[in-house]
Amino acid sequence: MSAVTDRAPTPPSGRAVAANLAVVYVVFGSTYLAIRVMVETVPPLFGAGLRFVVAGALLYGWCAIRRRSPPRLDRRRLVGTGFIGLLVIGGGLGLLTLGEHSVPSGLAALLAAAVPVWVVLLRVAHGERIGWATAGGVACGLLGVAMLSLIGGTGGTAAVSGILFLLAAALSEAIGSYYAPRFSVVEDAILASAVQMLVAGPVLLVVGVAVGERPDVAEWSGRSVWSLLYLIGPGSILAYVSFVWLVSHTRTSIATTYTYVNPAVALFLGWLVLDESITVWVMVGAVVVVGGVVAVLIGERRAEVRAQDEEGGGEERGSEGREAEGREPRSRGAEARAVEERDAEADPHSRSHGA
Repeated sequence: MSAVTDRAPTPPSGRAVAANLAVVYVVFGSTYLAIRVMVETVPPLFGAGLRFVVAGALLYGWCAIRRRSPPRLDRRRLVGTGFIGLLVIGGGLGLLTLGEHSVPSGLAALLAAAVPVWVVLLRVAHGERIGWATAGGVACGLLGVAMLSLIGGTGGTAAVSGILFLLAAALSEAIGSYYAPRFSVVEDAILASAVQMLVAGPVLLVVGVAVGERPDVAEWSGRSVWSLLYLIGPGSILAYVSFVWLVSHTRTSIATTYTYVNPAVALFLGWLVLDESITVWVMVGAVVVVGGVVAVLIGERRAEVRAQDEEGGGEERGSEGREAEGREPRSRGAEARAVEERDAEADPHSRSHGA
């Protein structure tokens, strides 16, 4: 008989972590610019739908190749994953694409960055209590959103409608993120993303045609087509795979730093490529929004640490009693709960992580 040994997983190299972080930072942050360029000549909803249909099919094909057979999906998990996809991708990214037709890409990224604030508000609306740090972050984030909305709304009726679409997009993504843990979803994060895209994509195409979008490919400019291809490839596949790798191989606090970086990348690229103006008030609004998001995430993390410490203290006292009775303490339950909390903090199923 051969001995069975448990080997600790090999820690990822610093280069691998840095490379995947660079992909997530740059690609996720640049998707707002790509959307803005795409909608110059490509109808917004049709372009978003085409993006996710193609990207979803490619991701599903990759999963099939990896498993050497088409993945079998449980009906209940399929319905749950598809519903979350309609909210996060269909409502969240579909409305964001529609909003960027009349709103600068940098401003769109800043309003999208406030999704964690909306999620906390949904939790409060359902009776959950939050700490003072989280409450302060929510107030700060809402103030920043209000400032940026007023700044963006000065561009006329089109800009006002675009701002409303962007606010609705953030709320839709927040609702999807909030309710995702309450549904049975596909466990494989990449396969779940493929299913969400394949459900939301056709809906966006149908809605686009229903509201009067007429996709005339002959009128699409070259740079709009290249932007669409960029959104399909790097924007919907490469960056997401890198994010899933980071969640699996590093601390969640590292993987989710894109939340702070994306708006800065989007603002810089919008100024550099499209000559979008960055006024003092936009910068102030950006600092207020990102500061609020940082405060929310720090407050949530502190609350989780306190809860884990209290739970650990209780289990330690219980284990002393069990040991006194000659029984071994049980630690698997604590490990399972720790994994669940880690997954809930950055669930790849329920966030788009970019645009």
